[in-house]
This record gives sequence, structure tokens and C-alpha cells, in this order.
Amino acid sequence: MTNLPTRLLRPFRPNRPIRRYPGRNEPVHYPPSSGGPTRYIPAAGKLAPPPEDARPPRRAVESQPRLGTGAGRPAFLGDPFFGPALAGVALILWVVGLHPIPPSEIGGMGLVAELSIPTLLSYPVLVAAVVLELLRYTPRTWFLSAYTLLGVVFVYGLQPAVEQVARLPVGWLHVGFADYIATHGDILHNYDARFSWAGFFSLVAMITKAAGIPDAVPLLNWAPVVLSGLMVLGVRALAVSALGNRRASWIAPWLFLAADWTEQDYFSPQAVAMVLLLAALTLTFRHLIRPRLTESVKARLRARLAPRSSPKARLVAQGAVVLIGIALSFTHQLTPFLLGALLLLLLLFGRLWPAWLPFLVLGAAVVWFSLGASEFWSGQLIQMILSPFGDVSSSVDEGIVNRFAGGTGHLIVLVVRVAVTLFVLALGAAGIWLMRRDALRSWLLPVLCLAPFGIAVAQPYGGEVFMRCFLYSLPIVALPAAIALERAATSARRMRWHNRPGRTIALAAIPWVVLTGLIASTVTARGGNDAYTSFTRSDIAAATWAVEQAQPGQRVDSLVNSVPLSFMRVGEVSQYEVDGYCTRLDQLDPLVGCIRESGPDYLVLTGPQLAYLKIFDGVPADYGDRLVKGLEGTGLYRLAFSDDGSLVLARTVPAEDNVQGSGGGTG
Repeated sequence: MTNLPTRLLRPFRPNRPIRRYPGRNEPVHYPPSSGGPTRYIPAAGKLAPPPEDARPPRRAVESQPRLGTGAGRPAFLGDPFFGPALAGVALILWVVGLHPIPPSEIGGMGLVAELSIPTLLSYPVLVAAVVLELLRYTPRTWFLSAYTLLGVVFVYGLQPAVEQVARLPVGWLHVGFADYIATHGDILHNYDARFSWAGFFSLVAMITKAAGIPDAVPLLNWAPVVLSGLMVLGVRALAVSALGNRRASWIAPWLFLAADWTEQDYFSPQAVAMVLLLAALTLTFRHLIRPRLTESVKARLRARLAPRSSPKARLVAQGAVVLIGIALSFTHQLTPFLLGALLLLLLLFGRLWPAWLPFLVLGAAVVWFSLGASEFWSGQLIQMILSPFGDVSSSVDEGIVNRFAGGTGHLIVLVVRVAVTLFVLALGAAGIWLMRRDALRSWLLPVLCLAPFGIAVAQPYGGEVFMRCFLYSLPIVALPAAIALERAATSARRMRWHNRPGRTIALAAIPWVVLTGLIASTVTARGGNDAYTSFTRSDIAAATWAVEQAQPGQRVDSLVNSVPLSFMRVGEVSQYEVDGYCTRLDQLDPLVGCIRESGPDYLVLTGPQLAYLKIFDGVPADYGDRLVKGLEGTGLYRLAFSDDGSLVLARTVPAEDNVQGSGGGTG
């Protein structure tokens, strides 16, 4: 099959004869300027002012709409600096409205209830600047890039800007893993499953050693901004590769930015793996598939078309995708299998040019899982084999049903998360319907959108399964969803203001309302757990003191996993949660008796832990004071450290060491 030449590689046409004007060519003599504009230039002959009776009517000039008067468009909407001015106002509002928010002031609704009005107003103002730029005849790339950067800072930099220290105890735990590798030059065997995929921790250990800093704690606070910014950049590149350089390729990264409530962009292996996944998909969509996802051409597996890229570009892209697949294989347990599955779907639908690529990526993941991660599956191989495949009910129970617990405010946050997920999926379905109405024949794009949800069928993966599924599918779902919003913006841009101003405003308001609503929902959902996942400096000081005072082999526990303990001395000091071996934390007498029998050498009590128990167990406000008095009354514990409400109780006799911890979050 002979491929048609592309637009850039099309052979030059033979020179055509120049058609000259048939009349007589005479030099043009310009009269002295009269000060007025020249409206008509004759095709040939001398240039002279036309007589009064031959002059054109004034309608030729006045037919253009006058900005700001009559039935024309308002002047401020056509001003090229109005959008940047709105973005500047949004930045000023966001900065002026920021103020420190301690965890003790955060309730069940989370961080959004404590934000100031100027900060809340900055989001719709910034989105208005983005929509106005998209409505221009030629959107300006530099301005849209600046607006997107501001959006990343506004959404993902909100918690780092208003909270004292980095949040999320799992991020602090990853600092401890990287510190152990930097100190000992090896992983801690048979300790945690995440050490079986230690690529991220090894990279962080190398960076900290090269930079000469003691640990990775300085990287924690603003890691979400950097990693989310790279994800948004990856979605932008993915959209350009799949859709071309159009308005939808700018709407897609904004949809990802506005709808990513999953909060999987903290200091973690899955965040880095997500960036690498987007890079691999971008290279594949740009250099290794033909036709593109949006082209209405039916492809075949046995008659695949060579991509339009040059052989050199295809070779470089294939090598880069292979290297990314190998890097993912020892960085994260799910992402390399997802990448291989997406590549395999592209091959089965006849789009992927190198047929061997998905098998090489999957092979690297399987080899590392079999050899490098043997400590993970060696102790639970029989359980993994006997676990039911396709147990969707277990995934639904752990990922959705069991999470609907706590007070009214927390339940509202959970409903917002589910609503955002369903709305984005529905918007993507609307975009696919519009594309199929325009003669898109292939089912590849909807299959790619739903493919990540197969993780819930293949492996339950704990309570975060649907969160991960939505995160993996969001960059692909954003492509048809962006096309749906692009239709509204394009229709508004093509309509005449003086004919139907109300309909024009309504169409232009659709992307503004959607993006503003998604950003408001995401800010609410991302900060919904901040009452017990954000910390103060006194919390860090109490945890640091307890871990430093403990002798090797001693235990340092907390009531729940709402305090960072394992960011130092990993493997030397045992660190657990009381809710792992005491069943009822809401009843003080049984809890005091359980801690008396199986309690730790040091018990760390902080405000976020008490907030967790208030939200989920409904404990009273004086719960912490009564617990401290009850433990001191046993004579086995004494108050050893106190700093602004953060306490450490030390045991007077050594604790038993036969307690199994409750585990932690998955990486």
C-alpha cells in the first residue's frame, strides 16, 4: 500500500507561468498626502482622489462593529490586555487572602471552610481570563501558559501556602525510606512492600547525597506543586499529540488540573510514575500511531500504517518508551502494567506501529515482579493465586462503601469526590458522542478511557483502588471532554454579538461554569482530610523527640496514623498504631486497659489524631485529657514531652514487642 505524501513532505509542483495583468503597466504617481486614509487603490493607472459622486458610501467603513457602542461587542471583551488584567487581579486576590490555618481550626468540611473570600474569588476570576483567551481568534500561547501555571499554584499550592509543615504521614514515611537507602546503601529487607519497588527512593537518596542535605524533608511541602505541574504539562503534550494544536488541547490540561482531586501527587512513587506514564503515552501518540485517535479512519491490525514521523523520530520514540517502561517496572507496581495494557489496546485496534513494544514493556514488569519483588509475593504467593479474579464487590466495598463514614462535613466531601468523578466521565462520554456523530468510527478512545478501571477487576488494591483508576483515566478522558467544551467555545466565538447576545453569553459561560465548578469541588475534596492529615511544628517536634529517645527495638506508637513517625530511624525503632491492636478507641476504659497490657514504650498524642477520632468515632472534646489522666493513673505512663498540645507519654517499664502493626497507606 502506497502511503500518500504528507503536507510537509509533498513534492514541489512545477513552476507555473506567471499571469500578468493584460493592461498597460504605467508608473504610479502618489499625490501629496491629504491627511485622510486611502480607502481604494486602483488596479492600474495613476492614483488620484476619486470624484465626489464616485466615492463609495460611508457604510464601507461604518459596517465594522464599533466596540463598546451600539449593537457591537463590549470594548473590554475585545481588549487584548483585559484577560491578563483579570489574571493579575486573581493573583492579587489569592495572595492577599492567604492566612495560616492550623489543623485545630479545621472541621469535618476540611480546609475550604476556613479559606477567605478573596482566595475563593480568585479561582473564578482566573478561569474567566482563560475562557476569554480561548474565545480570541488566535489564542496566545504565552498567556495561556502563564494562566495554567497560576492554576497549578492556586489549586495544588494552597495547602503548602497556608499550613505550617508538609502534610500526609505517608509522604513523611517515604522520606524515611529514602533516608535508610542513603544511609545504608541498600533496601530494608522484609520490612515494607514498597521496598520491592525502590526506584523512587533510590533516586531521592542519590539526590539528597549529591546535594549534601541530611534528608528529603525540604522537598516534601512543595512536591505536589512540582509533580502536579509536570502532570499538567504531560496532559498538554498528550492533548497536542492526540488532538493537534487547537483549543481543546488547552482545555484538556485545565480539565485535568481542575478535576484531579485524588491527591496522589504528594512525595510518592506513584506521582513520579504518573509523570513517566504521560511521557510514554505522549511519545506513542505523536510518533508511533497512525491514524490518530480523532481521525475517522478505520484501522486494521494486519494492515497497520506507518506513522507520519520520520524513521529516526520513530526509533528515538521507541527507545524512550522502552526505557520508561523499564524505569516504571522497579518504581511502581501498577503503572508499568497499565502502560503495557494501553499499548496492547493500541496494537489490537491497528494503530500502534511497532507490534513488539507492548510485550517488551509488559515483559520488563513481569521480570521485575518475579525477581526483584520476590520479597513481596514470596510470603503470600498462595493467597495471591487463590484470590478471586474479578471480585468487583470487594473493590466497591473497600473503595467506596467503607469510606462513607464520619461526620456530616466529611460525608459532604465524599459526595463531592464521587460527583466530580461521575461528572468528568459524563463529560467525556458527551465528547465521544459528539465525535461519533461527526463520523468517528473507532471505539478505541472510549476503550482507552475505561481501561484503567480494569484494575478494580484484576486486583482490589485496597481502599484506594477507584481513586487510582480515576487518576489513570483522567488524562485520556480529558481529551473528549475538552472537545465537548471546545464546541461551546467555538459556537460562542462564531456567533454575532448584536444578533443574539444572550445566547452568545450562555455558550461562552459553559466552559467557565464547568471549570470553575470543578476547581471549587477539587479544592473542597483535596482539603477534606486536612483536619487529621495536616500537622503543626509541635506535632513534628513531639514525634522527633519520641523517636530520638527510643532505644533500638523499642516501640513508638500513635493512636491512629495521623502523625509522621517513620521519617527517621526506619528499621531501628518499631512504629505502630494503637488502632491496630486495640479495637475500641471511642471507649476510654477498654482503651486504657488495652494500652496498659500491649502499649508502646512511647505514645505520641497530637491534635490531628484527636480530630480523626472526633470525625469518625464521635469522641467528646475532652477525650485527650481524659485519656492522658487515665494512662497516668495506671502508673505505667508519665508525661515526658509537651509542646503546644502535642504530648508524649513514656512507659515506666519496657513494653511487649509482640504487637502487629496496622500497616500504612500503599505507595
